Amino acid sequence: MIKVENLLFEYGNKRVYDDFSLCISEPGVYGLFGRNGSGKSTLLKLLSGLLFAHGGTILVNDLNPAKRQPDFLAGIYIVPEEFHLPNISLRKMVETQAVFYPNFSQANFDEYVKTFEIPDDKGFESMSLGQKKKAVMAFALAAHTPILLMDEPTNGLDIVGRAQFKQILARPEHANRIVLISTHQAHDLESLMSHVLFIDEGKLALMSDMQTLQRALSMGVTDDVASLNSVVYQEHLGAQTAYVAANTSGEALPIHLELLYKALSLQKNGVLAALHAYTSNLRSKE
Repeated sequence: MIKVENLLFEYGNKRVYDDFSLCISEPGVYGLFGRNGSGKSTLLKLLSGLLFAHGGTILVNDLNPAKRQPDFLAGIYIVPEEFHLPNISLRKMVETQAVFYPNFSQANFDEYVKTFEIPDDKGFESMSLGQKKKAVMAFALAAHTPILLMDEPTNGLDIVGRAQFKQILARPEHANRIVLISTHQAHDLESLMSHVLFIDEGKLALMSDMQTLQRALSMGVTDDVASLNSVVYQEHLGAQTAYVAANTSGEALPIHLELLYKALSLQKNGVLAALHAYTSNLRSKE
């Protein structure tokens, strides 16, 4: 459970969050989106107890992150976008850190290291950035904390590394975790995400499960955008047009997260209006 109520947070004179609220109570992979400077990384640090709120309340597994109690720390893991690792081996990393996570699985860690193709005979100083990131993510995933926070996890990974990450995250042992991922690489993870969150101007502008988005929105590329109804966002791609529109088909349609991200960034009100119309129509039928 993640519960945030009336959050206030500032960097100096810059207010990042003002009366921000959020509740996540179901397991799944949650994509956290927002434009640069919207506070995505800040939110992950607040949830993990690395930053402290200036107002409001934050509860993670019914505990206040700011107190950094042992039970809290054992139940959450954060993979920041940037990090520093001492020059130790993977084996030493497990020996010194796994003891703090009661659900850590050595067997899973070994499997993830193999999938990621991480060399086990090197210290971290001799690894590439991508290999270091894979090592940290392998440990984070093997820790099996109920809540896992990841900030831009696919940055620094090549195409193969991104596919390896998706392969591991899709495994059944992660099905009962809350995995909150801040990313701009929407396409990398759209097949795994169960929910989408979008932050705008210090507020949670959108939180929706993928099934609702699939029923409420239609998106893709067309040669004839004029034939579509209720278009809320469009961009020209040569002779074709990429679009986001209200879904009037009655069917669940594919969601393209990069298009949705652009639409929410540039035409947020139109997207929200289409979602509101769908949910209102759904309620009227119940």
